[in-house]
Amino acid sequence: MTQFFNSARIAINNIRANPLHTLLSTLGIIIGVAALVGILALGDGLEKAARDQLSKTTSVQSFTISSNARVMRNGISVAVQNRPKLNYEHARYIEAKYAEQADVEYVAMRTIEATVQDSSVGIFLHGSMENAPLIIPDFELKLGRMFSREEVDTGAKLMLVNQHFMKNMPDSTKVIGERVSINAVKYSIIGVIDLPMESPRALIPITTFDANNSAYPSLTMKVDNVEQIPLIEEEIKSWLDDEFEQGADAFSLIKDDYWVDQLSEGILLFKLVMGAITGISVLVGGIGIMNVLLISVTERTKEIGIRKATGAKSKDIVMQFMSESITISMVGSILGWMVGMLGVLIFVPLVNSLVNIEFSVVVNPLSVLIVLVLAVIIGVTFGTYPAWRASRLDPIDAIRHE
Repeated sequence: MTQFFNSARIAINNIRANPLHTLLSTLGIIIGVAALVGILALGDGLEKAARDQLSKTTSVQSFTISSNARVMRNGISVAVQNRPKLNYEHARYIEAKYAEQADVEYVAMRTIEATVQDSSVGIFLHGSMENAPLIIPDFELKLGRMFSREEVDTGAKLMLVNQHFMKNMPDSTKVIGERVSINAVKYSIIGVIDLPMESPRALIPITTFDANNSAYPSLTMKVDNVEQIPLIEEEIKSWLDDEFEQGADAFSLIKDDYWVDQLSEGILLFKLVMGAITGISVLVGGIGIMNVLLISVTERTKEIGIRKATGAKSKDIVMQFMSESITISMVGSILGWMVGMLGVLIFVPLVNSLVNIEFSVVVNPLSVLIVLVLAVIIGVTFGTYPAWRASRLDPIDAIRHE
């Protein structure tokens, strides 16, 4: 290791002695690494922007778990006997287990008649936990507030209504605090929500919705990373097998497989194609480093001969030139990383000024590691031949070299 650092010190001295020559020769590696860093940072930023848009506008990051109400028997659909049920405690358990990976909602829905003052109206009644804004696409609280976890736990008689529901109220300007009666149970309206559905809808705590234990709510999970869905799905199936006598086969796990696969493959394809393109620049840079070292071998032939004549072994010469190769490639890679990050920081504000989608740079620590590993690989790969050539020099012929 001491020999490596000594060789690295010699390499740095050679770079300082011929800075322009080294810079021009390593320009390829600087450009290649800069392009690679830019692609990684912009690619991760693009992936984040795409995920944010998908999260806001689609259900591609969500999947739903519900017990089967009917099954096929001899080609005939029949009702399930002893149908298993996901209860509120199950929902809270899954929520706690995947707190850092997904948002969880326990939901149910039915049509029912509600009474506002003396008027009756048919509505879609939804039961949910407090996480509905995180799960339902385009959910927007227009007025008031959402119910809290404590209110869900205690089964509070609270309600949120949408704007279409408000049309059936005597005075739509005084919604908050109004009372709505469903099956002789009175609910206080605490908020107004904007949902894309054009029909009267109301949202109440799931514990109130399922107070008589007659509903079969489903569990919806919205994961942070679409690639996590297959793994979480397998874990959920295993949990269902352990938790219920009927096992996972008694449940349906519904997700958008096509779009999940397309998104994952699209992101991977983008990174592979762009990585291959930047790889050409890196290859050119590696050839430049080999060129520098071959010139160095020619210029230092006499020095190599003296070293071998005074006892240096071939492996010592190889180590010296391999160390120089790695050092030069490391310097070029670090400069390339700095240039790449500077270019990205200039490019991103330009993009944000031209598009409406918020776009940001994502600097992944893995990118720095990739650059360092790449530098070592380039140094070893393109330094091997010059090092081998230097080690093969005859000491007598090398000393005579002018």
